[in-house]
Amino acid sequence: MPWTNGPLILYHGTTDDAATAISKPSKAYPHGVDFDRCKPLKDFGRGFYLTTVLRQAESWADLKFKRHAKSRKAACSAVLRFKVDRDQLAPLLSLCFVTEGAGPNSDYWDFVDHCREGASTHLLQGDKNYDVVFGPVSLGRQQFVIKDADQVSFHTEAALKILPAPILHSQGTPTYKMEG
Repeated sequence: MPWTNGPLILYHGTTDDAATAISKPSKAYPHGVDFDRCKPLKDFGRGFYLTTVLRQAESWADLKFKRHAKSRKAACSAVLRFKVDRDQLAPLLSLCFVTEGAGPNSDYWDFVDHCREGASTHLLQGDKNYDVVFGPVSLGRQQFVIKDADQVSFHTEAALKILPAPILHSQGTPTYKMEG
């Protein structure tokens, strides 16, 4: 089959309440992604994280639901699907890590450590940040990566501009708690 440069399918695992907020168009975008709601100190810094691996997004959604179920903020897990146009993605400033490198002194780990230490930016040159960062998923604060997992993080307004409206891919069975 010939290459057609079709869309890049990305998934975001979350909870139903967050999926609703992300799916609601904002004034500027066809989605409601808000960097202010994104947590800092992640592998690639503050950003909106997605994956090409559906199983990974489902697992992350279940984990997020379990964390939020205690506070009654979420009724179930949810996975959103984004069909990103590769031609719109191509001109963005991107940083790609194909593997985690050959050890603790690799570029990948240097970058992850830089971001986890609270760096608010990962400057390319001058005052420009990388728009998108692609790479493996690390395991917590350790220098290990999760096999067959990846992450694609969006970090700038330019990146958010190319992100289309999400589609609800799947939703967990709602959990209803009895008041007691």
